[in-house]
Amino acid sequence: MNADIMIENVEPALCRTLRAEALIKRDRFAQQRAAWECLKFFENTPATEADFRMKFASMAADDVTLLKAFYNIKTDAELLSMICRFWNV
Repeated sequence: MNADIMIENVEPALCRTLRAEALIKRDRFAQQRAAWECLKFFENTPATEADFRMKFASMAADDVTLLKAFYNIKTDAELLSMICRFWNV
């Protein structure tokens, strides 16, 4: 969004709010894309809990942290359970 563009008939405070909401949405989209890339790590894993558990153990710590933060999950066990449900395991 270009800051030099005037939005007619809109209060200046509302313009700032609209810009802030657009930034949040853009950042949320980037977070969703990053979370999806982490979940794709399991894409070709055989559909058993044991195989997913082994694959999860080899996942990068940063990716685990990202997924926990994105999905508001506290423990590794909860995250693994969510990933298994996501992939219908």
